[in-house]
Amino acid sequence: MAGDTQNDWSISGEFVEACNCSAPCQCLWNEAPDDDECTAALFWHIDEGVYEGTDLSDLTVGVLLYDQGLLFEGGWDLVVLVDEGASDAQATALEEIFMGRAGGVMGAVAELVEEVKDTAVVPITYDTENGHLSVAAGEIVAIEADAIDGFEATPGEVSPHPLTVPSMTANTGKSTTATVSFDDEFAWDVSGNNSYFGEFEYGA
Repeated sequence: MAGDTQNDWSISGEFVEACNCSAPCQCLWNEAPDDDECTAALFWHIDEGVYEGTDLSDLTVGVLLYDQGLLFEGGWDLVVLVDEGASDAQATALEEIFMGRAGGVMGAVAELVEEVKDTAVVPITYDTENGHLSVAAGEIVAIEADAIDGFEATPGEVSPHPLTVPSMTANTGKSTTATVSFDDEFAWDVSGNNSYFGEFEYGA
């Protein structure tokens, strides 16, 4: 899944992930995940975006991830979830970006992927308000997560985070709901565990 093209594109918006590790997830410190495996669902809601002249604003894309051992040693299995509201051209653009073929941050992440097991088109809703996030992808994924406050009721942050550029930070959070039901490999309930979320800006 390594990136192999560098087209003209840029997207920005918000992302959220919910995984099986206790909060905060230790994978950012290159330590093994809980139970030595990672089960995670990640979503990006694009507020503004364009790919080779195709508008991607107000679309959402998701990834289901399964991995064993240290996360950043690679070997990831993925399922890509594409917004049902995307046209054929938009869906193609989203797949190019989030499968890493268009370069950028996802092009670097693609080096860690062993196999994209499947791609599915599903209705996706993404809502965020006052530190609470809610994501649903058809009958496949349900995520409800809240920010974790630190000292003086200030939301916790982590930096660097692999899904943000170095100048940005990610918020620490915890899920109340984090369920996935796709197939035997991608099926879990990791509610009550880690969530990271924040703003992102990607480009070629």
